[in-house]
Amino acid sequence: MKTILSYCLIFLWFCNFAQEPCAYHLSPYATSIEDPTTTVSGEMMEVKIKNNYQVQFIKVDKKNYLKIIVRDNLGFGKTGSLLLQPIKKQIYIKSAKLHIIDKSSGYFIIDLNNSNYLNSIKDYGLNKIIFNETVEFSIPKNDSEQIKKLAECFFDIVKDNIWPKVNKL
Repeated sequence: MKTILSYCLIFLWFCNFAQEPCAYHLSPYATSIEDPTTTVSGEMMEVKIKNNYQVQFIKVDKKNYLKIIVRDNLGFGKTGSLLLQPIKKQIYIKSAKLHIIDKSSGYFIIDLNNSNYLNSIKDYGLNKIIFNETVEFSIPKNDSEQIKKLAECFFDIVKDNIWPKVNKL
């Protein structure tokens, strides 16, 4: 019995070393959130995808954001519905603004706190971005997998900040 227990413990010890560490790390970053003219200090993880788009997960104190920088004019400066489509779920934001960075790029900012958005992206990746129900951007499968891995790493760091703590009586 002791031999079996010893083998199990050794196996579990080796399995612990076999787990792959996250390839992405938070780095210090100054970024604009709601107002493109104002910057805030925080930490960020990012991945570049098709058409030089960028997907960033940003942590500013206890607030967490998803920032998607687009290079095509999907409607710079406009406000409308935003649909993010992971493989099996949909993330629908009723009113999202496509903030202008310069004449050839803009960004969406999505608050991740108090929502399951990060969980959905972590579990299923991201396949499409649809803005104002008319403009669509498809994300290739390999880019979707990178976004999924990035979301997993970010989730491991901020999982305690996504939902507020509930005091139980």
